[in-house]
Amino acid sequence: MTNQKQKRLSRLGICWGIMYLVLTCVVAGTPEVKNESIKFRITSQVQHKIDPRIFGQFMERPSWGGEIGAEGALTPATRQLQPEVVKLLQQMTIPIIRFPGGIDVDFVDWCDMIDNAPGRGKDRPDSIGCTGEKITNNFGYDEFLQLCEKLKSEPIIVVNFRDALLNKKPLPEAAQHAASLVAYCNTPVKTQLPDNMPDWPAVRAKNGRNKPYGVKYFQIGNETWNYKGEAEKELGLERFQKFYVECLAAYIEAMRAIDPSIKIIVDYLPDIPGLIHKQLGDKVQYLARHFYLPWTIEKVLKEGREVPLNKLSPQEIWYAWVALPQTDDNGQSIIIDQDSISEIKALGYKVAVTEWNWNGWWADVAQPPYNSKFARGIGAAGFLHAFMRMGDVMELGCQSLLVGNAWDITGIRVNVRAQKPPYFMPTGQVTMFYSKYHGDNLLVTEALQIPTYIQPYQMGFLKPQEKVAYIDALATASDQAIYFHAINRHFNNPMKISIDLSDFSNLTGQAVHHIFESSFKDKPERSDAAQIGSIRDAPIRFTGKTLNVTLPNRTVSCIEIKRK
Repeated sequence: MTNQKQKRLSRLGICWGIMYLVLTCVVAGTPEVKNESIKFRITSQVQHKIDPRIFGQFMERPSWGGEIGAEGALTPATRQLQPEVVKLLQQMTIPIIRFPGGIDVDFVDWCDMIDNAPGRGKDRPDSIGCTGEKITNNFGYDEFLQLCEKLKSEPIIVVNFRDALLNKKPLPEAAQHAASLVAYCNTPVKTQLPDNMPDWPAVRAKNGRNKPYGVKYFQIGNETWNYKGEAEKELGLERFQKFYVECLAAYIEAMRAIDPSIKIIVDYLPDIPGLIHKQLGDKVQYLARHFYLPWTIEKVLKEGREVPLNKLSPQEIWYAWVALPQTDDNGQSIIIDQDSISEIKALGYKVAVTEWNWNGWWADVAQPPYNSKFARGIGAAGFLHAFMRMGDVMELGCQSLLVGNAWDITGIRVNVRAQKPPYFMPTGQVTMFYSKYHGDNLLVTEALQIPTYIQPYQMGFLKPQEKVAYIDALATASDQAIYFHAINRHFNNPMKISIDLSDFSNLTGQAVHHIFESSFKDKPERSDAAQIGSIRDAPIRFTGKTLNVTLPNRTVSCIEIKRK
């Protein structure tokens, strides 16, 4: 069907018609999708590896915005997480967890987060975060690292870099202080440390931990782009860039003098990666990117004109919110800022997305037309598909925020006084879903006649898209199973698909359809419940080399196809 045949349908139904290829559909109203011919063919060709650590989490301890993170998940009057919180964490199969910040990490002293710091005494003081608000230190490094061991998760520790970059401390002192944290985490007792460095292994032993924690990943600074302007203004751009790399070199040298085996993550800043590569080479392993969308939605624009919110239907908002982060020519999710990813890859570094999420809210809207937490979860699934598609360069991912009491991006919502049970929220739940069900190889998958729609709205930093696939799909594989991952973005219609498996000879004819879903009204099924998302399983039997299945509308599916 050509663009000339496109026609506007009734105001009561749909505001756009069928356009472009067969089955290209609209956003508003209730588009009809004839999906008898929606077919996928999964090949045995491996596109690249999938690192399970892209399904990690960020356990931040913020001091601002009403959110206190892990500090709000403790059993009152203790330093231990609420037992029900731990149970939920254990269900999540988290491969790697980043800690403790976040913006605050560049404003606080890590020593405040342990007992018996030299020259201070046993008790931990409060810290002052980035906005001048206090943050308690009841959940510190020992509590976090022991939790990681319990969860069998690798830790990422972030160190203060602002002290050096803004000359809050002399560079050698700031670098050695960061190295002291490496010593506390990783150095055996009775190890000879550099001159003038306290005996941190002995302090750790006094705090009840004789054995080193063996932290592998350290990130130098957090979002240095937030405060680099101060240094640029003082030094000038060229001198700042040289000083930035000089600071990195000092930190890496001091930290690796304590433990040469650690892996280093540094922020990606425009115009600096080439200089980092030239001067530091393989002393850096990862460049960090942060991806959040759509941020504050103050107004909605269509073709540059503001749209009254009361004119938007739930379907229109849904179709905008689930079209993330951006789409390619086929309407499938890909990561934003492709240029930075290509630059990182060309330099031989790997990408660590150490913060990301569907992070948005209506600004000053008392009664928004639609405010679905589950739509945020489906949007987060789009991020995960984008990450898997860039698995050749991305190895680490940390979804923000793992545990929290206030923000809508929390993976597990907690009650600070432990008066109500904790529960999963959709964005964290969908990452758990993928962490549980995926293979370690991304397979080349062919698709035929996938229906798409136009997303015409600008909402915050969420941009219009010419083509968004109703079914965003890819396949991964392990030795035990093939996994077909599919987001059905359609608001109303279940989608019937067929999956051609003729490339594989070792199938059992058995599969499990894992489904992540929620109710239309974004409310729990029971009046006494708080969790809106749920995961259910449905067994499938098939004969031959074709599997036919229906993907429920507004869901994420993983079809686990068993191998012999």
